[in-house]
Amino acid sequence: MSTVAKNKLLTWLVLLLLIANAATIAFFWMNKTKHPPPPKGTPKDFLVKELQLDTKQQEQLEVLVKEHQQAARQLRVKIKEGKENFFALLKQPAVTDSTKNELSAVVSSYISQLDMLTLGHFQKVRNLCKPEQQVKFDEIINEVTTMIGQPGPPMGPGNGRSPGPGMPPPME
Repeated sequence: MSTVAKNKLLTWLVLLLLIANAATIAFFWMNKTKHPPPPKGTPKDFLVKELQLDTKQQEQLEVLVKEHQQAARQLRVKIKEGKENFFALLKQPAVTDSTKNELSAVVSSYISQLDMLTLGHFQKVRNLCKPEQQVKFDEIINEVTTMIGQPGPPMGPGNGRSPGPGMPPPME
């Protein structure tokens, strides 16, 4: 094959690759899913607005929120202390696996307790709703858990933010 033919072939291959790259980029750019912006305000305000809670329900919600915040705050302190103890193991020259597992289990236990507390809290919130509000509650609960940083059921890539395992901001 002559040099001219080789150059022609290479030119066509480069053009073909450029077109393929441009098509791939265009495909991904045009098919990019659009995620709705996260709801604004506090989770409590969002629930009141979306569920159209009456005055009595709002008062009950306020009590539930305060109870949850107090209990969650205590668990977050325990999680923080447990993690500090766990990572303090880095300062020790030789640490057994059983010690690591014990301290890790303590932190995991507190995180689990926080998750169970939050689940129970939302069950109570759902129970104060009227049947038609419960249907709406079921539709929006993923948005609420995303607002407080708790992982909800998967909703696809980029479904929310989380400040760290077991460390959601308080629900207001």
